[in-house]
This record gives sequence, structure tokens and C-alpha cells, in this order.
Amino acid sequence: MISKINKYISVGLMVCGVAAAITACTDKWDEHYNSLGSGEVHEGTLWQAIKADKNLSNFALVIESCDFAKSLNGSQMFTVFAPTNDSFTETEAKALIADYKTQQNAGVTEDDNTVYKEFIQNHVALYNYSVSENTNDSIVLMNGKYAVLKSDNIDGVSFQTKNQLYSNGVLFVVKNKVSYMTNVFEYLRKDAELDSLRKFLYSGDLLLSGRTYPRFYYKEFQPTLSVAGSIVNGKTQYLDSVFRQENELFDYLGILNSEDSSYTMVAPTNELWDSLQAEYSSYFNYPSRVSKRDSMIYTNTGLAILRGTTFSSTFNSEEALQDSALSVNALKNYTYRVAAWGLPFEYYQYYMPKGAKGVLNQNASDIVSCSNGKIQKARKDTWNINKLNTFNQYIIVEAEGRNAIKDMRKVKEKDDSVATVTPVTRYVTSDIKNYYGKVWSNSFVEFEPNKTSVDHWVTFRLPNVLSNVGYDIYLVTVPALANDSNATTQARLPVKLKCSIFCPDSGSEEIIDPETGKAKEFVTRVDTIDYLLLAEDYKFGHSTYDLDDEKMQATLTVETKVTNRQNNNQYQRTMRIDCILLVPHGQFHVVDALPSNPSIDTRYAGQPGLIMLPHGGFYDPTNQTFYNDRPFKWWYMLR
Repeated sequence: MISKINKYISVGLMVCGVAAAITACTDKWDEHYNSLGSGEVHEGTLWQAIKADKNLSNFALVIESCDFAKSLNGSQMFTVFAPTNDSFTETEAKALIADYKTQQNAGVTEDDNTVYKEFIQNHVALYNYSVSENTNDSIVLMNGKYAVLKSDNIDGVSFQTKNQLYSNGVLFVVKNKVSYMTNVFEYLRKDAELDSLRKFLYSGDLLLSGRTYPRFYYKEFQPTLSVAGSIVNGKTQYLDSVFRQENELFDYLGILNSEDSSYTMVAPTNELWDSLQAEYSSYFNYPSRVSKRDSMIYTNTGLAILRGTTFSSTFNSEEALQDSALSVNALKNYTYRVAAWGLPFEYYQYYMPKGAKGVLNQNASDIVSCSNGKIQKARKDTWNINKLNTFNQYIIVEAEGRNAIKDMRKVKEKDDSVATVTPVTRYVTSDIKNYYGKVWSNSFVEFEPNKTSVDHWVTFRLPNVLSNVGYDIYLVTVPALANDSNATTQARLPVKLKCSIFCPDSGSEEIIDPETGKAKEFVTRVDTIDYLLLAEDYKFGHSTYDLDDEKMQATLTVETKVTNRQNNNQYQRTMRIDCILLVPHGQFHVVDALPSNPSIDTRYAGQPGLIMLPHGGFYDPTNQTFYNDRPFKWWYMLR
């Protein structure tokens, strides 16, 4: 039973080590007693005292039937808050015992048995606590919950008797049960409206998950907190093993069972969850050859729904929430954000969160208080988390980026294969004013021809594409003048290109001109950073999201389409590529003139051609006011 006790020290996030518990056992009761200035230490153990008190018989029945009596009859030190029969009836006691045995028969460990955790451990604390006239302390119960201990009550529950000292602890008789308040993670398993969410987050739990894979919810052995015994055959034998409740999804959502944190979670109810799952699962249609395909679809669909729904009070004060809310998935550091997503994306960050269409605008009846924060239950009409601000992101493939280039055309030369071009990274310096600040990252790749008499092709990887999502695909090209203000007439000639897209399980397909039915030809504009719209509302048949397998990657091949007669006088074969943009359909517009709209947001003026980026609305700099009645996210790129 000691092992059960120490397991819950860890589960409850207590920081006291086992060694401290052993030290507490050696306290001299006379010294402890004298410090209180109270009467003598009673004979016997806590269990013997509870068993002998007829007014505690119902509490004793639960303690004994749930196999905790031997702990209260041993040498480990406890403080017990025992409710009387007046507030805890025999019917209630028998119901708890039946529930305990049902969970036990189903294979639920005592670490997870709700009767053990929410009733027994909610009335017991490790070590000996006593009260005096001025006591006002916060103590940790065995289940890890914090309780306020005062001179005459614990969490508002009055004492009938107090400071009764026995050989292994202190007994308080309380006039009512000590209420158990669930944390955010625990509440999810109790609300029938959140069953779908519960099954996902508790996947791997024997009773609560509803499926056996993948396993997110597990226990992890903590050797540093466990009591080591002898060594047998080179392996340490532990007298007492300590485990900690873990969940892999906490890495994405926050540690929702931490009593030391404060979260607000926007939790989708069953109808909303089912609706989102039906839609989002189509975005993660992985190729048939992907290992654990079904598990990946299940996991990434659930995470697509939940990422961006949890908010820590550490980064969201009430004052800050008047302007914006940062979910735990937001990248607060500017440098990290630019590296991960590119400037100026602020995914998982929401403006005007408490406004009429804000992510935290909920009905009071749908807000549930928890021991470490609150849950806001979201329904279809109160779900204001747009996928464009979470997982359905712009994909930016910088030509000079690491692993961006997959392959280039090669030709046989003697006994070797030689690439027809050499990629060279060029930089746009601040003295080239017409182009500086308009090229992504102020750098691009110039593909210098090694063979001038042939066309060249380069294949780029397109990572993390979603399936069945419409993308507008742009190829951004750069003129020679962006790097060399003295570029020759030949170097400034346009390039004629054709492109093809490869998707796993679907093969490669050329981008076709609908008017001719043939491969579409694209011509770059002279001396201009050009945004060539290769495909509009293009849908990949299969997703490559979070796939590392090289064979499963989608690609874009860019090929020059210049005859030898055209080369050197009409076109050139030197490609200068800035990046490839995969943009959620309709969210990006290349224009020759700005819209005549007084509400253009210029907060990011000076960045690569960016003129406007409203976040869940738009900002009017003339009166410094945010609005929420515009399309979600538009980019205007000025030619």
C-alpha cells in the first residue's frame, strides 16, 4: 500500500521526495505534540480510532472495502479529515464501494480509480498537519489537490473535532465531505457533452478512450522518486515504485492536469466535434503506403481540432485579452515565429478574443470552473476558431532553404552524370532600393547553367501539404537586377517555363492550359519580382503533413521551355527563384493597384510586398480600432 501512497505523491505533482516521507516517520511525537501545546498522544493508529468511532462507520466502510485500512494502520504519517455519518450516508458509501470494484474488475489501476482519487485521497494528506488559532495554510492532499487549512475548517468544511494525535498521524472529524474539484483534464471525462473529446484525449485508458490505438495516456516510472532496494542480477529492485500520469497530447495542448497551472480550454461539444472531425479528416488522407496510416489520420485530425484551443493565464492577463489571446501553440518569440512560419504570420493568436466573434466569447452557462482554470464548452454557433489561423497554413518553400531542392536535371558526361545547372544563393542588399525588402528573406537562388544548349529543370519539395484543400500555387521569380544593378541585357531577359506537380499515389501531372489543353507556359516579366499563379484552387489527393518519408513527399518541378533559337535574344535559361507559395485558396491577391479602402492595415509596411494582413478582421489605423466583419485573412501583394 505504500507504493500506492507514493504513486499519488507524484500524480498529484507533489515535490516532496520519498526520503522526506521516511524522515517524517521518525518525528518524535512528543516534540511535535509539545509544539502544539495540546493534550497527549492517543493510543493506537488512525485506523483504530476511525474504526472505533461509530459516527465514522460509513467512512470506515469505504476505507476498509477499498483496501486503504492497512495504510492507516501502519507507520506512514497521515492527516485524515473524516466525514461523519450525518453527512456521508451508508447508501453513499456502498455506491462508492460498488464503483470502486467495477473499475477494479475492469483492470483500472488504483492510480486511476476515481473513488480512490476523488474520495479517499481527497480526505487524506501525507504527513501530520495540525491547526492553531492563527492557522491559514495551503496543504496538498494525497490526490495532489490544494486545500486551504484554517483554524476551524478545511476548504470551508467545519471541524467537529481537531488535532487528535495518534501514533501515525492526526485525525480531524469534519461536518461534511470535502468537495473534490476536477482540473481541466479530469472534467473532460465527466461531462457527457464532451464524450468525443474525452475519447480522444484519454486514448489508451481502459475505460475512457473507446479505442485501443494510438496510446496517448500512460504512466511513466520515476526512478529518482522511487525507493531503491537491493540489486539483483545487476538490476535495482525497488521497494516502492513511483509513477507519473502522462499524456503525449499535453505536448501540444498544455499540461491540462497540472494543479500548478491555470488554463482556459475551448472544448468542442460532441455535435461540433463530430462535424469538425468529418471535415478535417479529409485533409489528412495519407497515401496508402504510409505506415500506421489510420493512426496518423486519427491523431492529426484530432490535433487539428484542438490546437489553438488552450490558453495559459501566464501569457493572457485580463488586460491583454482586451486586445489579443495567445494559445499555448502560438510562438511568442519573434525570431522563432519568423523561422517557423515566415513573417508576419501569427498563427494560433487571436485578436479581439472577447468580441462578438472572438474565440473566448461564450455564454456564461457554458463556462465551467475547474481547479486549474476553466472550460468553455463550444457549440457550432459559438466556435470561432478558424482553421486558416491554426493548421490550414500558408506553405512557403524558400528556394535557398535547407532540403528545398530535391533534384535537378542531369546529363551523361563521360562516366558520370552532371547537373545542367548549379544553384547559387544570391542576396538583395539594402543599396538596391527597388528590390530590397520585397524579396522573401532578401535572398533567392540563381540556377547558373552548366549546359547552355539544353533546357533545365529543378524539383522542389512541397512539405506538409493537406489533402482536399484548395491551394493557390505561386512561383515567385526575381530579376537579375535584384542582385546586380549592372546586369546585362541578356541577363535581364525573361524566362519561359512550364511546371508539373507530383503527389504520392497520384503520380506526376503537368499544369495544363485549359484553353489549349497543352502544358501551360509561364513567362516571367522583365525587371520585376513576379508572382506566377501556377494553379488556382489546386487540391492534392493525398496529404504529406508531418511525413518524413522521402518517397511520400509532394513536389513541384520547374522547367525552362526555351528553344535554342529563342535563347540569347528573346528568352534566357537562367532561372532566379525566390520561393514557392502554397496559399489557402482566395487568401492572397496580386494587384497592380491597392484597393481604394481607407481601412488598409499598414502595420507590416516594408515587409516583402505586404500591404494588408487582417487577423480575424482588420485594423483601421485612422481611428486605431479593430473590426471583425471582414474575410478572415487576405494578403495584397503590390506588383
